[in-house]
Amino acid sequence: MFSHKRPLFLLTVLLFLQALLVACKDDREPARAVIDRPAQVVTDQAATAFALTNAPPTAGPSPTPSPTPTPYGTATPLPGYDPDLVLATVGGRDITVAYYQARVRYERWLPLEGLKRLLDKEGPSRLLDLTLSENSRTLSLFYTLSDPDSIGVQSMDAILTDQIILREAANRDLEIEQTVFDGRMAARIGTTLGEGGKRPDDWDATYQAFLERLRLYTGMDEAQFLETVRALVYYEQLRVAIGDQAELPETTVTSVTVQDAFFDSRADALDVIERLQAGEALVDIARDYGKSPSNGETQREIQRDTEGLDEELINAVFDATPGMVIGPFPSSAGWYVANILDRKLDIPAPGDLQAVKDE
Repeated sequence: MFSHKRPLFLLTVLLFLQALLVACKDDREPARAVIDRPAQVVTDQAATAFALTNAPPTAGPSPTPSPTPTPYGTATPLPGYDPDLVLATVGGRDITVAYYQARVRYERWLPLEGLKRLLDKEGPSRLLDLTLSENSRTLSLFYTLSDPDSIGVQSMDAILTDQIILREAANRDLEIEQTVFDGRMAARIGTTLGEGGKRPDDWDATYQAFLERLRLYTGMDEAQFLETVRALVYYEQLRVAIGDQAELPETTVTSVTVQDAFFDSRADALDVIERLQAGEALVDIARDYGKSPSNGETQREIQRDTEGLDEELINAVFDATPGMVIGPFPSSAGWYVANILDRKLDIPAPGDLQAVKDE
């Protein structure tokens, strides 16, 4: 009996790995995730878009192994492919097939970009051992990125939400909060802000290198990327502005990703902060003070009900923006220092924001 099941199991594993590779490199994005929504009319144009973006790959010879890396390339569009085909229109802004495909690639690539930075610091043997419970998030990420339907729906929702937010911000003449904007940018391009939200000296070089990778792996340009960051910042500003006018979910930030530790004295904590702002990793600094976490994790998610942190510390973490170093805060466990990496937002669906706007 097992002799029949083993080939099937191996085939399943191979198909899963193939899906991961295609998810990171293939240019063919499943418009089906958009046109198959409930109550949405499937037009001839939408059906054509689905057919063009889901054509089977053309067979070809396998590349000859070489010590020279193969240049990255995307799939060649099929004859009749129309990148300007409009899939949706929001507030007079057309969402084309080309932008939808670029955004799907961006939503796949960005978390992998962050994972690569961690791999450069921690090494693959630690972060890619998917049998370890602390790497369950990495395994979940791979599953999400290999599911074309899920990533397609999420990407279109993100596009629509961004456009509604940007339109509302323009209607209200909102000005961007530069410190918050720089914090969001820093988290994405792979750097940290200094004291008072100051950009590091290598900001321009880091940003240009990020843009080169962005164009290569996603096809998005700088203006499109900056638009996604502005939408995130405006969203937070609109939550405050709209909160007094209509009932919205109470929790904006659901969790905060941090590197944090407690130190024995305020002097030690201040020294740690100075080293963090100089570019050292908290995990390395904590090791010097004998404060490495017992579970070996290099970062963690803090929620409102996280144990071991009092309300004052949790409020300080949730009030900070990505890229900031906060502390030192006194507590029963010692002097608390945290490096804010990212925040998860409870972003409402486009229809929810539009309903609020209509009120």
